[in-house]
Amino acid sequence: MLKFYEIIKTKFTKKLYFSLKTRILVLIILPVIFYPLTIIYFNKFQDFLIISEFEAIERQGLTFSKTIGLLDEQYALIEKKNISGITLQTLLPYDDKNYKLQARLYDLEANLIADTNTGKVIINKLPFVEEHDDEFVKNIISFLYKFISRPIDLSIYKNEIIHNFNNAPLEIKDALNGIKTRVLRRDISGDLILFVALPVKKLKLIRGAVLISSSGKKIQKELINLQTELFKILGIILFATFAIGIYLARSITNPINNLAKLADYIALNKILKLEKLPDFPIRKDEIGVLAKSFSSMVQELQNRVDHIANFAADVAHELKNPLTSLRSATETFVKLKKKKEQQQLLNIIQKDVERIDRLINDISLSSRLDAELIRMKFRKINLTDLVKTLLKIRQTSLGYKIELTNDSKDLFVQGDETKLAQVLDNIINNAYSFSGKKGKIFVTIKDKINKIHIVIEDNGPGFPNSALKKVFDRFYSERPINEEFGKHSGLGLSISKQIIEAHKGKITAENVLDKNKVTGARIKIILKKTLN
Repeated sequence: MLKFYEIIKTKFTKKLYFSLKTRILVLIILPVIFYPLTIIYFNKFQDFLIISEFEAIERQGLTFSKTIGLLDEQYALIEKKNISGITLQTLLPYDDKNYKLQARLYDLEANLIADTNTGKVIINKLPFVEEHDDEFVKNIISFLYKFISRPIDLSIYKNEIIHNFNNAPLEIKDALNGIKTRVLRRDISGDLILFVALPVKKLKLIRGAVLISSSGKKIQKELINLQTELFKILGIILFATFAIGIYLARSITNPINNLAKLADYIALNKILKLEKLPDFPIRKDEIGVLAKSFSSMVQELQNRVDHIANFAADVAHELKNPLTSLRSATETFVKLKKKKEQQQLLNIIQKDVERIDRLINDISLSSRLDAELIRMKFRKINLTDLVKTLLKIRQTSLGYKIELTNDSKDLFVQGDETKLAQVLDNIINNAYSFSGKKGKIFVTIKDKINKIHIVIEDNGPGFPNSALKKVFDRFYSERPINEEFGKHSGLGLSISKQIIEAHKGKITAENVLDKNKVTGARIKIILKKTLN
């Protein structure tokens, strides 16, 4: 069951895979796509506008009702029903460019006395000021508004003739009872209508009621205007984010794709030496770092390939000499009849075989070294203790005096203890072979702020001046005159250099001079110091 789930999950994931460029663009544009949902937020703003409009109508209504009350006190307009809709229009203190209030006056029996619209319920409004530049955008917003805005469950307003108090709307009854009332309804077309009913008082006595109404289209228009501006801003933001998204996608994915194509090219054609690598390393961002690392990796692979090729050539060259000697000896052996001469050739053949065996062992060690250096785990090492312990062992095995000078106490490095011991052992053995039993070896450990210097000197003949740059080359061997040929393969110092460089250190060779006279050889090792 679990396996089946994993299979389904894998197939589903593959189908839903999108490129990095697509995902970047989607993530950038996604917030803007949800713009229609922002209209829901404006429902709260709509409520605020409705309340504000009610307050404005009520303020106008209060002024209007007080004016009617004063006139009724003087002329008994309500009682005599001696007032017209035109008169009411002149008394209304509110009138804007697009909308005007409708006012109706009722007596105590809820009979309609006068109407600013001559009894018509339809709200008259002045023509809109045309705004052609935003017409298309506003049409879109209006469409979205109708479908997304929060619906308000309201009763439909009907302009019915009222014959008595009982048939009067609730807001008129409340006003005749001295209560200010706000009512929100819809007309037949679905537009909002705001009603405010207020009592008309004469000497603190209620003489009638005033019903002030206004169309809610003004509110809708303000919302649409606000959302239109928001839509424009979001359009600019969308364009900007889209442009930024494309730029980011191109600046991120295109270099990665180029690096991938380059890697595929290298893998397919088996070519590491490219005429031109990408110019990304000049970039200071993460892509530049990636490209620089890629370039370094390619260069390192090329160095490894060159190293292997050179190593193979050196091995072939070193094996060629003893094999040539061995072939010549075997060919000659058949022709010789004297046992003494045959025995001499057998000794030569044996030494050649031993030399080949020694070369193979050293070559095997050197070939494994790269892999071992990659896998080795560094830890904190007391280098002072390591040198002291190694020198004691070598003095015992060689029966040889080695002088140690240490100008500091314990010094620590990060590294592989076994490999560092191998380096020191190689150098000491090399110094011993040149200085001889009557010679001397001096080892000095110096503390140089953040570096540790290990200097190994002998009083032998030193290095030939022509060999100073070659002593760490593979298979280079400059041996003492009295040493039997083939005893050393010439890999010791080369291996030592590899190990030290793997520890991010440095190893150099030079002669010890006294008044321009060579008095010995000196090997200097520099390693990075680790704090206690």
